[in-house]
Amino acid sequence: MKRLHFTCTLRSDVILNQRAATAGNQQTLDFIPGNSFLGIVAGKLYNDDSLSDDDKLRLFHTGEVRYGDAHPVLGDMRTLRVPASMYYPKGKKVSDRCFIHHGYDRDKDPDKLQLKQCRSGFYAFAGGEGREMRIDTSFAIKSAYDSAKRRSEDERMYGYESLPAGLVMTFDVELDDTAAHLADSITRALTGKRQVGRSRTAQYGLVEIKSAEATTPDYTRPTQGEFTTVYADGRLIFIDTETGEPTFRPTAEQLGLTGGEVVWHQCQVRTFQYAPWNGKRMTRDTDRCGIEKGSVFVVKNARGVPTESTYVGNYRNEGFGRVIYNPAFLDYDASRNGEAKTRMVEPTKPDDPKPTTDIQALKNTPSPLLQYLGRTQERINDLDKIYTLVNDFAERNKEKFKKDQEAFASQWGGIRAIATRMARHSNKEIWDAVNHYLSHGTTKEKWEQYGRKLALQREFVEKVTKEGLLREALVNLGAEMAKLAKKGGKK
Repeated sequence: MKRLHFTCTLRSDVILNQRAATAGNQQTLDFIPGNSFLGIVAGKLYNDDSLSDDDKLRLFHTGEVRYGDAHPVLGDMRTLRVPASMYYPKGKKVSDRCFIHHGYDRDKDPDKLQLKQCRSGFYAFAGGEGREMRIDTSFAIKSAYDSAKRRSEDERMYGYESLPAGLVMTFDVELDDTAAHLADSITRALTGKRQVGRSRTAQYGLVEIKSAEATTPDYTRPTQGEFTTVYADGRLIFIDTETGEPTFRPTAEQLGLTGGEVVWHQCQVRTFQYAPWNGKRMTRDTDRCGIEKGSVFVVKNARGVPTESTYVGNYRNEGFGRVIYNPAFLDYDASRNGEAKTRMVEPTKPDDPKPTTDIQALKNTPSPLLQYLGRTQERINDLDKIYTLVNDFAERNKEKFKKDQEAFASQWGGIRAIATRMARHSNKEIWDAVNHYLSHGTTKEKWEQYGRKLALQREFVEKVTKEGLLREALVNLGAEMAKLAKKGGKK
């Protein structure tokens, strides 16, 4: 068997609807199915006269060539859908504590935890850890265009969820020995800028595919004990041998084993249903019913366990059927009532790099454009400092102003008015005017209680005065604190 590896970088947002329906909330798949890559190759090679009919059958129909699903890449590893047999306590995170379903016994749990199933997300499993790869999808509302009236068409609005541009994914193509000679043809057809998904005539669907090195380790291990676990790396579709109908209860033989008994009460199986689009006939085929990625089967006394991941079931040519046997990330500690040995880790968001532009150098250049850019960046930096200081003061001192909210809303408005009209005055003159306002009548009494004026002076005024931003900072603070006072201290 030969295996070709590729990376797929999204150059624009990509729409891959989960359902065939045109109404309702449309959600996108969080992976690119293998049949998308089969379609790319078919578009290039199906009418290629240099290929024999037998080779075309091998490429697209017999299952001798299997186009895998593209999963997101984390670091240099292809991620996997979180196993459905992983559970975590309600009110907690999977990174806090994680259990493997077929190793957990509620009767032996003194805490009687209420567990929730992991259902979404991709993880890179390595070194005893599962690191989450978080995908932030995009959403847009579009309207059909009425060419006769040259405007948006009435009652034709669509909501599209999409995978974001810039996401890097990886997939592979497996070829049996009988089809290994087609590797170069497949590589030429796939590599380059291609289109996948819906709305490809609009701004969606552009991807760039390149050949790559292997990014997926083989997780399959020998069976230890009497139970074998079968993890669904891809979606699975099985046909009942007696009725010819789709089934959600495959036999051990259909799972790629030569014998054994599926222990159904220990399995965790999630299902899907969809109607594939046939681009040649411009219509949808009959519905397919199958088992979702991440499902886990437990087989007792299995025989003939494959030594590497393989494909099982039907529609293997489209990427369906990939399974992994006895992966380490499903190991559990029996002495801890099925607690997972793999430590699940939340995604870490790297700090955004701060701009290193020399603003003063820009302002001193002879170019009017660069001078304008320097002033603009300086303005942005000043506003960022002001908003940070205002929010910090409001958060730390909002409890001091909860009493007499209406009176304080008026007084904060007075501070804002003083700062607004003193545009041509120095910082000292502005603070003297505000201090004078807060030092007379009932205002003085309220502001001296609980150290309110002292907090304003030390925690805010002195800080912004050093930055030379007192006037504008007081305008923003007055508006924010007045708003909080009217809302009763709630943001």
